[in-house]
Amino acid sequence: MSLNGVIPVLQAIGKHPNRPALIFPRRAVMSFGELERESKRYQLALKSLGIGKGETVLLGEAPCPELYAFVLAALAQGTAVAVIEPWMPLSKIESVVEGLKPRLFLTGILGRAWGIRSRAIRAIPTWMSLTGLRREAEMKPADIAGSLDVKSLAPDHLGLVAFTSGTTGLPKGVPRRHEYLIHQHRVLKEALHHEHHERPELTIFTNFVFANLASARGSVVIPSAWKAQYLRWGSELQGDLAPETGTMGPAFLRRLVVESGFQNLRSLHVGGALTDTAIFESAFGRFRDTEFLHVYGSSEAEPVAVMDAREAVKLSRDAGYFQTLALGRPIEQIEIKTELSTTWVKGPHVCPMYIGKTENVAEENRLNKRRDTDGSIWHAMGDRVKLKDGVLWYGGRSSQSETDFEREQRLYSLLDSSKLFLQRERDGRLHLYVEGAGDKLRLIRNEVQNWNEPVSIYQTEIVRDRRHRARLDRVASQAKAKPVKSKSESQ
Repeated sequence: MSLNGVIPVLQAIGKHPNRPALIFPRRAVMSFGELERESKRYQLALKSLGIGKGETVLLGEAPCPELYAFVLAALAQGTAVAVIEPWMPLSKIESVVEGLKPRLFLTGILGRAWGIRSRAIRAIPTWMSLTGLRREAEMKPADIAGSLDVKSLAPDHLGLVAFTSGTTGLPKGVPRRHEYLIHQHRVLKEALHHEHHERPELTIFTNFVFANLASARGSVVIPSAWKAQYLRWGSELQGDLAPETGTMGPAFLRRLVVESGFQNLRSLHVGGALTDTAIFESAFGRFRDTEFLHVYGSSEAEPVAVMDAREAVKLSRDAGYFQTLALGRPIEQIEIKTELSTTWVKGPHVCPMYIGKTENVAEENRLNKRRDTDGSIWHAMGDRVKLKDGVLWYGGRSSQSETDFEREQRLYSLLDSSKLFLQRERDGRLHLYVEGAGDKLRLIRNEVQNWNEPVSIYQTEIVRDRRHRARLDRVASQAKAKPVKSKSESQ
């Protein structure tokens, strides 16, 4: 069996060469036909550098239309692409980079300054920017007219390497092989109703840009800074450029609600972190006729469950929760089983073993991956999830006790805020970190007195992760903490 994960994109190009494919602020719109022509240029440049099938490129450039053209060129010829982002701590991804042995580090000025600090990245023989790579192709313009070289590849041929967020441990290399790329596109297309829409999607996630391309749909990409001017630009797009759907996390949804425009949005897909029900409710009021899908998944398995967000919010509210803990109904392509406090999933779009050569990666594979007799992989989500009446319910991370999770949820409702968390230390002591307690400190103390164990209370700034801006960064939040005096100390 041979295949190539870019075939769906190439089919989309053949059917709709003039349809807008990549729409970025302050950039010319790139059509599907132009995407193919740019890809040919980059493939020619890769070949001039002697980089071909079975080799790897490390990518440190900021997203732009040309970047996606490059990735398409590399994947088509069987060159793997590892994508790194500035939020990643260098020391924690070195083993993955070292194991991949990239031939090229594609990066700009900022990426050079960032990468020079890494021994593994310094060992990469060629460093070049997208602009510099394009010049390589321009030296032979006649060759650009040829067809994009699309190799037949084994199903397990490495395509993309992403990284987990690292919010609950070290970032780990997640291999997305060509068979996986095809399966994931099919699953996302069905679960998120891509077949119902033709116009572009508003997105902040790079992996969804590829899914859109394979579905013959364009992407309106908001850069990671989420500047007001970018959102205003997106809201003013008209006609074939106006986004019809959107994929985002709760933090971006909160921003979107206060923006004017975006009247053409027909469906919004929200996931990546727990969402306060109030965020959804404000969005329902802002976009009254828009479909909302609540999506549950992870970097290793996206999606696992989906449901109408209005239903998810109602179920969660009726159960007395401040957050949307009704995650969704499992999609038909996924198998789920629960052992102790961990939920395991298996399916064609579940990523295989983590890659890397350190003991840490080996231990993470031992703890979080299992191989069935048929070779398929089960992945541990790291979440406590229960199936009730066909709906998955979130019950906290596997590392947190059910009691402490329910206590957090009660405090959220009491304070009308999710800007707090409980941390149980190894010696069993319980610490509460809270932002903006102020005059609600009395309510907090009255609540924790019912827990029948001592609780140390800290005032802090709740810090969110740099990727989603919605998940708790506990370490960074703890670093800003100051103890709240007890009643006796205050008197």
